[in-house]
Amino acid sequence: MVFKIINKLLKIIIIFFFMTLNSYANIIYDKNNIVISELDLNYYKKLHYEKFNEEINNSMALKTLVIIKKLIISLKKNNPGFLQKIDNEIISEIGDEGLKSQTVHDIFRYFKTRNEFVYNYFKNDFKKNDLVNIFKTFKKLKLPISDNNCLTIIKLIDLKSNEEFIDTFFINLKNPTDIYKISINDNSYNVCINNKNKEIIDNEIFKYIELKTQDDFDRFVYEQ
Repeated sequence: MVFKIINKLLKIIIIFFFMTLNSYANIIYDKNNIVISELDLNYYKKLHYEKFNEEINNSMALKTLVIIKKLIISLKKNNPGFLQKIDNEIISEIGDEGLKSQTVHDIFRYFKTRNEFVYNYFKNDFKKNDLVNIFKTFKKLKLPISDNNCLTIIKLIDLKSNEEFIDTFFINLKNPTDIYKISINDNSYNVCINNKNKEIIDNEIFKYIELKTQDDFDRFVYEQ
């Protein structure tokens, strides 16, 4: 489950196999050795939507692209080993076919760098109380239960505040399994979590950790 939460690149790269690169796009930003075209802006807006499932306006997209370009320039100068590590991971995951555009490559570098902060928090600092806070963001967390390993469903119950389920879910995050059990009136039940429900919870965990690590990431970006 860790990799499903952290790795967003594989999910979004496919859109670039169907995009035609155009080196003659209109230039919309040209300052301090940073050049950004209208096509670059569209690339970022599409990637941002795929990653965050939200639209971003041109002004914010351009601002982020400038930050990305400045960060990559600084990493090349001050931390080339880290940048090489990120590049190796990107190529290992998706190959280099989707990186024919330098801007696309830099955006992936930026996302991958951001994900490093998420991964480190998840690995080293994510506690049960974090999961409690995440579950509290759900209006309800209704999941099916079963007494025969999910072959048949008995009913749906709201588990957002169920301590036993929270404990089991947290343990499974750190030691991934697909077995979730709770007890009701001294009877043992499986909690049946399908891929859709897993993805919903995983995305909320990812967003929560991104928010928790935002200040550290901002310091990293602006100190480079």
